[in-house]
Amino acid sequence: MIRVEIRDKNGTVLFVLKRAATEDSKEADKPLGRGVNLDGAILTNADLRNAELEYAHLDSADLSHADLEGAKLAMSNMGSVNLFQANLRNADLYGSFLNMANLDGANLEGANLQGANLVEATLRRANLTNANLGPDNMGVETALHSADFTEANVAGADFSKASYNQKTILPKGFNPKKHKMELEAM
Repeated sequence: MIRVEIRDKNGTVLFVLKRAATEDSKEADKPLGRGVNLDGAILTNADLRNAELEYAHLDSADLSHADLEGAKLAMSNMGSVNLFQANLRNADLYGSFLNMANLDGANLEGANLQGANLVEATLRRANLTNANLGPDNMGVETALHSADFTEANVAGADFSKASYNQKTILPKGFNPKKHKMELEAM
C-alpha cells in the first residue's frame, strides 16, 4: 500500500491518499495525486509543495493559506476553489479551470497559467510577478472575462493573447493593449 498524508503546516493530517502497490498494476507509474477527487475538501494550511495533482478535481475545495509552491496542477478542475493567500509560486496551472476561484492575496509568482480559465475569478492583491498567462501550446488563450485584478502585482507577467471583457477589472494603470490582450465582445 502506498500512502501519502497531506498535512497542514503544524503537522496535523488533513487528508490521506492511498493506493495498492502491486507490481502488475497499470497504475504503478501514475503519480498518486493525479486525477484525485478532492471536490469540497478542506485543506486549509495544507503543505502541498511540489505535489503532483494534474487533472485533480478540487471544485469548491478550501485551500486557503495552503503552500502549493511548485505544485503540478495542470488541467485540474478548480471551479469556485478558495485559494485565499495561498502560495502558488512556480505552480503549474496549465489549462486549469479556475472559474470563480478566490485567489485574493495569493502568491502566483512565476506560475504557469497558460490556457487557464479564470472567468469571474478574484485575484485582488495577488502577486502575479513573472506569471505566464499567455496562450497554451494549442493556441488557446487564457480567459480572464469578469476577473478582478484590483491592486494585483503583475510586473513582468505575460498576458499576451489573454482574453478579457469590459467587466474585467485590471490593476490601476495597466494597459491591456500594451500587453497584447484581446478584448472580447459582450
